[in-house]
Amino acid sequence: MDSKTSDQATTDDHLEPEEIRRQARSLIDAQRTMVLATEERNVPWTAPVYYVYSEPHFYFFSSPRARHIRQAGSGKAVAASIFSDSDQWLDIQGLQMSGTLMEVKKPTDRLNAIARFLIKFPFSKPFLQPEAKQLKGTPAVGERVRLYAFTPQEIYLVNNRMAFGKRLPVELQRRAR
Repeated sequence: MDSKTSDQATTDDHLEPEEIRRQARSLIDAQRTMVLATEERNVPWTAPVYYVYSEPHFYFFSSPRARHIRQAGSGKAVAASIFSDSDQWLDIQGLQMSGTLMEVKKPTDRLNAIARFLIKFPFSKPFLQPEAKQLKGTPAVGERVRLYAFTPQEIYLVNNRMAFGKRLPVELQRRAR
């Protein structure tokens, strides 16, 4: 049997859950934008948001009046995807997820998520401050946005190098032994 060339995708015959989890976490850590998908009365909607991941949630800021937030209310299912852009089909990889969305109200969860967000996106600090502390000429959004968490209940990894044409189930949280 011939050995594979670097342009051929591997198969998923022997992919361990830990390797799938590692690939998913690598993608989460490398990317910055998550696309949320909602619907209302059979009309779909998508919205890209900057995110930070802190097990088991993806945190992001948004206006409570935003269409995707209004449509995600009342415990409706929400879909999300994170992917890397590529012009080579073998390099296509991403996460496809479904879950729920909620506003983060617990102070310790808020502080943890905000700290992570400011580390990953330091440019957002001026935007998140209350209007009274805004620098002149900086858009004031701090009092108009809220912190939300997308909690996936189902996650699949698509990685053409690992398994072309297949979605591999992912468990991001490690189970206690």
